[in-house]
Amino acid sequence: MSIPVIKAGLSLRSFYIFNSSFGPKEGEEEKKILFYHPQETDIDSKIKDVGLSEAIVKFSNTFTNDESVQAMHTQKTCQLYYQPEPGYWMIMVLNVPFERKTRETGDYNEYHGDDIHDTIYQAVLRQSYKMFRLFLGTFESNLKPGEDLDAVANLIGKLEEFYGKYILHLKLKDCDVLDAFGSVQYLPLNQLVFLRVQNFINMIEATFEPIKQCIFLYDDQVIWSGINPTDLYTIIEYLNGPMFQTSSPGQEQSRKVYIQEQATGQDKVYNFMVCRKVQNVTLCLFLDQVENEKALYDELNAVINPQLSSISVSLGQLPEATPTAKEDPTAPKFIYFNELNLHYRGSIRLGVQKRNSPPATTIPNDVMNLIVDLLDDGRRPERRGAAEETILKTHDDFWIVKRSCNARHVFVVLNKSSTLIDVSEETRRILDQNMKGVFF
Repeated sequence: MSIPVIKAGLSLRSFYIFNSSFGPKEGEEEKKILFYHPQETDIDSKIKDVGLSEAIVKFSNTFTNDESVQAMHTQKTCQLYYQPEPGYWMIMVLNVPFERKTRETGDYNEYHGDDIHDTIYQAVLRQSYKMFRLFLGTFESNLKPGEDLDAVANLIGKLEEFYGKYILHLKLKDCDVLDAFGSVQYLPLNQLVFLRVQNFINMIEATFEPIKQCIFLYDDQVIWSGINPTDLYTIIEYLNGPMFQTSSPGQEQSRKVYIQEQATGQDKVYNFMVCRKVQNVTLCLFLDQVENEKALYDELNAVINPQLSSISVSLGQLPEATPTAKEDPTAPKFIYFNELNLHYRGSIRLGVQKRNSPPATTIPNDVMNLIVDLLDDGRRPERRGAAEETILKTHDDFWIVKRSCNARHVFVVLNKSSTLIDVSEETRRILDQNMKGVFF
């Protein structure tokens, strides 16, 4: 009789935000804590965790000129650090996956710390701040008195209201190289269809004066965007998550947002971000002040909905937008990433596509981590912009080929036993077929 193997996957142990300047004196340690998850944790444990994090940050500063500590690994946990604003630290602690095994001396846990890639989960932590900043602004901008609350209490209330919900919906087990990229997909279109969408956007902005910017998506792929790529990625993450829900097609979801302007780098406040979903099309409109919100929505319904439905039908008839046949799990795969405009495309299933696909059609976690390692290597200051090629082979006969030039990277994954010459020829064939017009 076989004994079932006990396994524990990656999970969130704790998530907290603190500012040491809020409790500088002994006995005021509790004042440093701005948010802590799980909230039911006793105060002594919270103070102990924050104190340990402060000690690690101070210790790391003895070796560097800046507060650049990013991660610390122990046998059972991985702690990730991020300072989004001066004095404010965000900490995410993950439980390392393990497998229960048996030996002569008894049972023991075998921990798999290599399954947690620092770059991927550091990006997840950074994204949690970007999501907060998109809807509520910076931490410092929320440090102001509210109704019957002092400045710190008001900030704590905003953090608890946002992260209390946000943390519950983190899908840590599904995170992959797409989180490290922080990029979006653009839908390839012929000129006629693209001009139709562009004319539609121009008509909206000309007809409705409060509308200043627009985002037009089809099946979560970008066709048009008037905002910077970083905030665009954050908004698409929001649209794909449970924080964005519509009870009926065409219903408005209106929120105040803070968008960073590409020219100045300063935050531009839009009082309304109106998101509408009609069939497979998502339209986000960014508006300034609106005198009569209901009248505007009624007029939008009359003007926009019929055209959105018509454009959605036209996009669905394009070859690029039609569903593809079920792919062979052993077929060669590739992914292309452009750091300049945060654009990616390829045949490797990532993000939402990965979560909705059977495991056989995705690549193993160790291969995914190797791709991120190669990406990190190409992002080093001394390697940035260089033209180079790297080929490596895993122990289970996966080949990974990376080519980089001018902040553009392409990764080819082959799952077969081959020679180096065969791999080079297959890579050349894939790039000729899928990457024409790109300098590789």
